[in-house]
Amino acid sequence: MTDLAELFDHGSNERGSLLSARRMIVKIGSSLIVDAETGEIRGPWLETLIEDVVRIVARGQQVIIVTSGAVAVGSCHFNQLNRPLRIEEKQTAAAIGQVRLLLAYQNSFERQGLGLGQILLTRQDIDNQHRRHTVRSTLQRLLEIGAVPVINENDATATAENCFGDNDQLAAQVLQMANADLLILLSNVDGLFTEDPHLNPLARLVTEVGCISPEMEAMAAHSPARHSSGGMVTKLIAARIAMDAGCRMVIAKGNKPYPLTAIENGELSTWFVPFANDMGHPCLT
Repeated sequence: MTDLAELFDHGSNERGSLLSARRMIVKIGSSLIVDAETGEIRGPWLETLIEDVVRIVARGQQVIIVTSGAVAVGSCHFNQLNRPLRIEEKQTAAAIGQVRLLLAYQNSFERQGLGLGQILLTRQDIDNQHRRHTVRSTLQRLLEIGAVPVINENDATATAENCFGDNDQLAAQVLQMANADLLILLSNVDGLFTEDPHLNPLARLVTEVGCISPEMEAMAAHSPARHSSGGMVTKLIAARIAMDAGCRMVIAKGNKPYPLTAIENGELSTWFVPFANDMGHPCLT
């Protein structure tokens, strides 16, 4: 088997930094923001994340949040936790959970003295040129007035025909649409490993990736999603979208307090870097 770490691990350098980003997308997985046992929002953890965001905004950078969690929160509140949901049940759970999810964000942002704005998207909003332009304009205006956009898929109305299916790909699409230059995927794993570390404790973390190979895709296909609609396959799809746009992406374990500070301090992570890209320029759409 090809050693992915030897092929793609180039070591950490200035490319693996949040400081050089002008505008970043932070995607938050359901397993981070929602307690898997109770279905309740992890308020103390969210508070530390928002403190991170406020600190980053204060130094002149812009942040857009793509958050999961509405379906998980809503499922708990009509006793449908921990079982597969039919499409109409998922839509109902999202409608209930999105209110609670946004309220948690709003309360945390208000305590930090920062505003936010909610945008719910379906694939049609991305694929349709007029809708895409409208969403882009709304994002730009929110950022201009100092508000942090908080985005989620509109699961209350989404169907199999117009849904993304996971927020990793949605976040990558927002990266392009918002003309951002860094995508941060906060997950329940440290990053990309040479094998599934749950099955092989000797699996090695790949710290930097310059291209996505067939071997890498095959390895990811055998990694279970574990408590989310995504998994490593969807993260590699997001990485390909980001790198094709000339942008960086990082996968990092975000379940500890202050997850963005942890990345800045060199915690374990995998950076996807298009080596031909000049990091001083945002990606082009």
